[in-house]
Amino acid sequence: MTVVDRYKHGSFCWAELGSPEPAVTTRFYSGLFDLGIHHGKGYTILTRRGRDVVAIHRMRADEVERGEVPQWVPFVNVDAIDRAVARVEPRGGQVIVPPREVYDSGRMAVLTDPSGARLALWQAVHHAGAGLIDEPSTMCWWELNTRDADEAGVFYSDVIGWRRAERAVESTRYTDFFVGERKVGGMLQMTEAWGSMPSHWMTYFRVEDCDESAALAARLGGAIVVAPSDIPPVGRFAVVSDPHGGIFSIVAYGQAGRGPTP
Repeated sequence: MTVVDRYKHGSFCWAELGSPEPAVTTRFYSGLFDLGIHHGKGYTILTRRGRDVVAIHRMRADEVERGEVPQWVPFVNVDAIDRAVARVEPRGGQVIVPPREVYDSGRMAVLTDPSGARLALWQAVHHAGAGLIDEPSTMCWWELNTRDADEAGVFYSDVIGWRRAERAVESTRYTDFFVGERKVGGMLQMTEAWGSMPSHWMTYFRVEDCDESAALAARLGGAIVVAPSDIPPVGRFAVVSDPHGGIFSIVAYGQAGRGPTP
């Protein structure tokens, strides 16, 4: 269990999901992760033991009309959001939402990296972000799946200041992102096996039992995108979608040895 009241620069601190039907989406995630529900200003906050975990909000009408699929957008805490955003476009990214106030909670901006993956930046004032991470039913890992790991790695190092360390993973490359000596996220080089899927950030939620949670997601109206399988030595993971197609991953640390689910 990790209780958090303040995040350091470069740490993932929050995630939000836009939905065409927030009530339906809220029921799905609340049921899947046994989370409480708090209706705030423009957002529905999912909670655990009285602490904020993630947020759900209504998609804009134009997003729905364009047929955009809901996607989890992770937030990274930064000390100086204007300085970070000023580096985005010169490094090949795009600023989707320039820095703006979010009530008295803090300031946010939304960007895409050179390959199109969407990420938000957050400079906290009265809301640090998730009050719990890295325990069952909360976020535990954030991973960039990208078409160009070299370009993306340079981009995030320049914009956020992450240090990178690369290692081989099966038939591709994996990069760990660090703040100082602390690992904060990862990056996977996508291969032809990914088909036409665009670059994207994946948010992982921790669970006690991967297979049971994946099955529950399907019963609640979601779908299993990648069946539960082992990722030694981490544990067991699956990729799941909610009723409107929002993609996320679940992982049970230390749970392994079953092999892939048929």
